[in-house]
Amino acid sequence: MLAELVVDLEALRANVRALRELVAPARVAAVVKANAYGHGLLAVAGAIEAAVDRLCVYELSEAVALRDAGIAAPIHVLGPIPAQDLEIAHAAGVQVTLWDRGVYAAQLASIARRRRAPIAVQAKIDTGVTRLGLSVRDAPEALRRYAAQPEYAIAGVFSHLAAAEEIASTFTRDQLAAFERATAGFALGVQRHIAASAAAMLWPQTRLDAVRAGIALYGIWPSRPTEAIMRERGLRLVPALSWRTEVVAVHDVPADTSVGYGCTYRTSRPSRIAVLPIGYAEGLPRSASNRGFVLVAGRRVPLVGRVCMNMAFIDVTDVPQTAPRSVVTLIGRDGGERIDAEEAADRAGTIAYELVTRIPAHVPRRYDAPTLAQVRS
Repeated sequence: MLAELVVDLEALRANVRALRELVAPARVAAVVKANAYGHGLLAVAGAIEAAVDRLCVYELSEAVALRDAGIAAPIHVLGPIPAQDLEIAHAAGVQVTLWDRGVYAAQLASIARRRRAPIAVQAKIDTGVTRLGLSVRDAPEALRRYAAQPEYAIAGVFSHLAAAEEIASTFTRDQLAAFERATAGFALGVQRHIAASAAAMLWPQTRLDAVRAGIALYGIWPSRPTEAIMRERGLRLVPALSWRTEVVAVHDVPADTSVGYGCTYRTSRPSRIAVLPIGYAEGLPRSASNRGFVLVAGRRVPLVGRVCMNMAFIDVTDVPQTAPRSVVTLIGRDGGERIDAEEAADRAGTIAYELVTRIPAHVPRRYDAPTLAQVRS
């Protein structure tokens, strides 16, 4: 193998159960965008669809892939959909994000009239992220207009929080208050949601009718402070992802030997340098060069030299049994040692969200529990 991801579907289901218990009576929507945060869209969705209120994706193509795979759960497309694809969205029966009263809204209404059936929408309000969304000022009137149009079937109203992981900040309270003002008096029975993983954990008042569980679903904490607080409160998440590769070559080299492009690393002693068959094209961040660690035979060894496009180097001098085909763990457990996604991201100067979502789809995924086809059979 060049590399392989192993995804524990039972861990995903355990995380759903833990999050449902935490936020009840609010419901849990599972965010499976970006190839289910790198874990594999179809297998993840098939494993958890029965346990969540709906699935959230970013692109229409993700929603269509789920429908083509037989996923019947409600699907909310969080991102914009090109005008030429709106009819596909209607045909797929997905919930479309609506955030204006202009051309986009008119296009949606036109599709619904032509197809003689309302289109499901989730109205988006911008409470402080300054991305997509109705302004808080304009939202009450816009929501009333949406509700009055038979072309729209309003499934929910939502917003995004900007600073939920910053427990000392007042901005989350300000955003929640703005959202509540914007939706005050709106029709009962329409689901309101503003909390993602961090807010669902740290700010109980933001749970409202539903929470959107993204990173936490996969057993990855939104931040180290969030992890510390929630572990103290008894919440346990189970990491679902392991990422492994294997050694393809080992070189015995003398002291003062350069390794990799740019000569950014030179051995300080006679060393054994192992070559890995993956690099930044396979998702291993170049920024982990000379900073990251992996596991070999249950021991931590450093990444040395620059991570190349398709190869990388590790110093295995202290693990003398290392040879071609030796297993290398980038994320996961080996013996008594573990490297989690949060640590790997920290050492690469990024966040776990980015690290796992940038593992390319062409890297093979293997599932330790029933796959989608088995779940649905």
